[in-house]
Amino acid sequence: MKVEITEFDEALDILREQGLTVRLHSRENNTWHIADGGLYSGYVASVDELVELKRANNLNIRGIKSLG
Repeated sequence: MKVEITEFDEALDILREQGLTVRLHSRENNTWHIADGGLYSGYVASVDELVELKRANNLNIRGIKSLG
């Protein structure tokens, strides 16, 4: 059985490879919390925003910070 890896799954792997902590923030809003340090610091981004950053080759903490 072949498992399909989505572009979003790849984005999560890229963030984790960079040493960032990625957790689900809101299932209802489909948003994720990305942190590069402490438990309460970090940024929230949607699945669509993370995929856009991946496509633009800007998927890193600086790119996520630039989302506002």
